[in-house]
Amino acid sequence: MKIKRIFVLSISLGLLFFQSALIPGRSGGSVSFAAAGASSDDASGGSLLPEVDFRWAFAVMSDRDGSIDAQPIAREMVLQSGDQIKMMVELRRRCFVYFFHDNQKGGVKLLFPYALGQFDTDYQVDRRYYIPRGEAWFKLDENPGREVFYLVASAKRLDELEKAYLRHESADASSRAETAKALVDKIRELRREHRELSSPAERPVPIGGTLRGVEKGRDPSLFDIAAFADEVLSNGFVARTYTIEHN
Repeated sequence: MKIKRIFVLSISLGLLFFQSALIPGRSGGSVSFAAAGASSDDASGGSLLPEVDFRWAFAVMSDRDGSIDAQPIAREMVLQSGDQIKMMVELRRRCFVYFFHDNQKGGVKLLFPYALGQFDTDYQVDRRYYIPRGEAWFKLDENPGREVFYLVASAKRLDELEKAYLRHESADASSRAETAKALVDKIRELRREHRELSSPAERPVPIGGTLRGVEKGRDPSLFDIAAFADEVLSNGFVARTYTIEHN
């Protein structure tokens, strides 16, 4: 099961486990598819700014008999072939946000940042970063299965996590399943190590309901998922897991 990038026309590119689908945007991909709000206080009772602070959106757009609807993706969700998904990160304070996709078949892809070097170049506060870029969306293909996504954010850059990802990226076919497991294990280890810092801290943005239809006659590719963003706050670490069952 894979997701494709959707563009105005339909083409496909094979990028690891991504295929592209048309809408102006950058390189596409094919993926196989299967939160909280208060700042910390110091010992004297004074309020401290959260070390991790960013807006996050993860949305799905569905077309059911010509009726197009968009809604936020929950931690566990069932989606259908043809559904389109998109994500957005907007830093409110400089911190380090990572978003991984695990296709459960020995492949893990870093979806954000677009490349690890981005942390040293194009990584700005109060700028919206869309995944995939621009107006593109990922599209679930005809191959059902389970997809798991990991959102990890930290006040400090996670060097060991990055090294685990680079080992996986450079692994040959015979060891990719092993390095993928090691990467996922590292995410889980970080969650355990930072448990005291990762209490839920989420400030939902009101949007007038959990489901929002796309206006009739409007190009659905132009729908801005920032409408579904919540503000994620933490004393130093955030970890979320999203599991999508693709039917």
